[in-house]
Amino acid sequence: MGTVIPIIFLLLVVLGGSWTAADPVSALHRERGEWCTEHQKVHKRLETIEERVTKTVEHLYSEVNSLLSAISGSSWALSAAPSGPLLDIFEEDSR
Repeated sequence: MGTVIPIIFLLLVVLGGSWTAADPVSALHRERGEWCTEHQKVHKRLETIEERVTKTVEHLYSEVNSLLSAISGSSWALSAAPSGPLLDIFEEDSR
């Protein structure tokens, strides 16, 4: 029994030190907290990108509408019938 007490004491010291170093609950909370923070950062970035894309689409929509208005309101129009003889661009030049 005299040798058992020092061995048990030694085991308690060795295991006791490892129990405090590898506390699974605190490690889990720390990792979860870091993961949640990264997750929130990603969502904020995605929201920023979504807002920029929405603004860009609205701007482009406005630009297209103004271009279409400018084209439809212009005084020139393509004539339905050609005003001169038709040229065949694939015909060899006979000059």
